[in-house]
Amino acid sequence: MKKFCTCIFYIFLCSCILTACGEPESNAASSVKAIYDLYILGDTTGISSLGMSDSEIKTVQTDYDNSLKATIRSNFSASGQEIDDDTLDELCAARKEALSKLKASAEVTSESEGKATVILHTTYFDESKLDQDAFYSAREAANQSGLATIEEQQVFLMNTYTQNLIAAYKDVTPSKDTNDVTVDCVIQDNSWVPVDMSEFGSDLALAITGPAQTSDTSGE
Repeated sequence: MKKFCTCIFYIFLCSCILTACGEPESNAASSVKAIYDLYILGDTTGISSLGMSDSEIKTVQTDYDNSLKATIRSNFSASGQEIDDDTLDELCAARKEALSKLKASAEVTSESEGKATVILHTTYFDESKLDQDAFYSAREAANQSGLATIEEQQVFLMNTYTQNLIAAYKDVTPSKDTNDVTVDCVIQDNSWVPVDMSEFGSDLALAITGPAQTSDTSGE
């Protein structure tokens, strides 16, 4: 049976996020944690201390919000439905609330000649399961709604699914354990930055949205 919509979100990191920094940053872990705090927690303290101006931070946050909303709209459109602005804002706000509950720490594991490797440890929640549970609960409600047409059922399903998802985000309890992200960094414009922002964003998105990441120790 066709699944109408699964909201999968990604991190859209700005490739030049720290190029405005004017003073050298001696600890690559501080830069990685500052990026995490900005995008995941909505905390601008770290990124400000690295030299990013308020206007630059505002631009980055606006670009991120617009990218997230465009992704959600696209997912709804693919299902043949539209999401109104108020509901979209509510959904994004609920997800931000869930992300703000996460915690992270970062440590430099190696550093030499302008290169460093940082391990970021972050708590997470299983966003895929959260999304699936919201959808399947809405589908069950739609099947029992007694609505006469498929079109009516689809609108009911999508509206219920969205409200279920909003409620689930608000009720998120982060993991007690952590997922780890390995980040290779270099000095650029007097600041430590990830070598590949896109790769860091992808790895971070997977880490914060779970499930727990495990290593294959079978030796195969």
